[in-house]
Amino acid sequence: MHVVKLVSAHCENFKGFKSFDIQFGNKITHIKGANGLGKSSVIELIMWVLHGVSNNLSSNPKVRREVDGVPVSDVHVVGEITMEVDGKKVVARKVQKRSIKKDKSYSDENTYSINGLERNLKDFIAYFDFSFDDLLLGMNIDKFLTKKPKEMREFLFKLPEDISVRDIILQYPEFAELVPLLENYKDVDEIRAINKRSIKKLDEEMEDCLTRIDEASRQVIENIDTAELELQKEDLQRQIVEIEKQEDDSLAQATEYDAMSKDILDLQFKKSEIERQAYFNLAKQKKEIQKRIDEAEIQFRQAMNDSSMAEMDKKRIEDNISRKKAEKARLLKDYTLLSEETFCNYIPLPELSEDVLTCPTCGQELPGAVKAQKIAEYDENSRKQRQKYENDKTEWERRQEDRKTAINVKGQALKTEIEKLEMDELPTIEERLKSANERKVTANGAKNKALEELNAIPDKADLSDNQEYESLCQEIAKKEEALKSVNTGADYRVTLRNRKAEIQAELDLVKDKIKDAYKSAEAEDRVASIREALSIKEQAKSDYQKINDLLDQLEQKKNELMVVSIDSHFNKVKWQLWADVKNGNYKPDCIPLIDNKDLKDNSNKALVLEAKIDIATSIQRITGITAPVIIDDGEALDTENLHKILADCECQVIVTSVSDNKELQIEVS
Repeated sequence: MHVVKLVSAHCENFKGFKSFDIQFGNKITHIKGANGLGKSSVIELIMWVLHGVSNNLSSNPKVRREVDGVPVSDVHVVGEITMEVDGKKVVARKVQKRSIKKDKSYSDENTYSINGLERNLKDFIAYFDFSFDDLLLGMNIDKFLTKKPKEMREFLFKLPEDISVRDIILQYPEFAELVPLLENYKDVDEIRAINKRSIKKLDEEMEDCLTRIDEASRQVIENIDTAELELQKEDLQRQIVEIEKQEDDSLAQATEYDAMSKDILDLQFKKSEIERQAYFNLAKQKKEIQKRIDEAEIQFRQAMNDSSMAEMDKKRIEDNISRKKAEKARLLKDYTLLSEETFCNYIPLPELSEDVLTCPTCGQELPGAVKAQKIAEYDENSRKQRQKYENDKTEWERRQEDRKTAINVKGQALKTEIEKLEMDELPTIEERLKSANERKVTANGAKNKALEELNAIPDKADLSDNQEYESLCQEIAKKEEALKSVNTGADYRVTLRNRKAEIQAELDLVKDKIKDAYKSAEAEDRVASIREALSIKEQAKSDYQKINDLLDQLEQKKNELMVVSIDSHFNKVKWQLWADVKNGNYKPDCIPLIDNKDLKDNSNKALVLEAKIDIATSIQRITGITAPVIIDDGEALDTENLHKILADCECQVIVTSVSDNKELQIEVS
């Protein structure tokens, strides 16, 4: 058993404390004071340093001290817990450093140390030879009570000693039927799984039996006389034999009729061959004429296409000639306008005025040297201006000549192109157009002539001059007339066949009834056999269900014994680990009870406090860690009752209570 005992705690810049120290009592540490003095902060200091959580167990709580609502960021947060762990002094220290970024955001970094040696969080926790999760469960009872029922149950089920299913079966006679099953199978779960598979298989087989019974029952026919059906069958077979004999007697007359019919058919084949050949010759003649029509049509379309292309080419050439003539006229106009242009006349510099030769300051005539200089400058400027005018005029005249030359070159080129189009290309295209039109007329004439020949051919072949054809027609007529006088007996045989078909249908119906009668008997035997098998399966399912019911009762008995065993580890608290449901079964649950009431619904604060301490100390026995138990809401009891309740507690207890004290009051014992 590990023993953890708090000795003292120190903090800096933590929550509401700039700096704070506390010494813990060997048994009880009672922290009292008005709200806002820091009672909860002392508890949170312990939780934050050891577990990184707040009083309400939320992770990474905000612990930095604030002044007027603004965090003190330039001072580290320091938390230090001095404790004895298995008799050895351990000083656990946690420091939170804040870094402010350029964008005013910040990040906090926590560092840890044990006895002055800095460690990371993983090594900090690994230093202690026990689970910190188990330590937190034993210190803060809310950590356990806020778990999910399933997690609480898993934890509590560590308490009972091994309750053997085999011992329960041997101890309680009502489970005697399960003894041989346990000898053959590994455990109850295997028996239940096998039973489940067996029942499922039986359900499928029973469903199949019911389906087969239904199918076989539909084949059973009631009140059927097989002997009477056999007599009907023999009589109908005798009638069919008599009709077949009558049919054989009638076939002799049909033989003569068939021979005469064959002769007529051979003659008709010959007649048809003559007609076919005559129509073939007509079709061949029409096909040859139609071929000429198609060829003329193709030639006409080709001539039409050539005529259209020639028309288009002619239009293109004529348009091209018009455009080039218009361009030539425009060039002539440009040349005329260019020839009429003249360069501007020369404009000399203004004469020197008397003002230029007079001093602007005193108004006296300038000295001779100055006047001579100004006159010389004027003469030089006049010369330069005249020279510039002559140069500009010479350049303008050169450009004018260049433009005229360019226009003349273009004009000559256009003249050559126009002459080529008018003298060479246009006559050639006109010749093509004339040829195409002539070919159109020729092709259209050939087509019309062929159409006249085609229309003159008759639709039917004229065989009036064919003596062989006329002879065949006469011979066929004579033989057909003779055939009419021959009696084939066909009508009589039709009557016989119809009667035979009626009797045969009646015979088939009787045979089906006889067959159904035998099937009905077989179906009755199958139904009886399937019903017997179904009864056996229903009994087997009932046996499996009985075993399942026993297994359910066994599980319930085991659960009851486990609850008794778990409750034996607690002094005040009992546990409701299963809850009844509507169908008579039960579901897993986990509710701590004090005086048979749900702990969270109990209004007796003293009982609730006792229950929490009872749960905490039991958890410590389960985890093997004796540690301080933290109790809130100690003000619910007066000091005498509080110490009376805590007197029997084996571990260290830290209690907070709200009081009228204006400063924190710490009582230790």
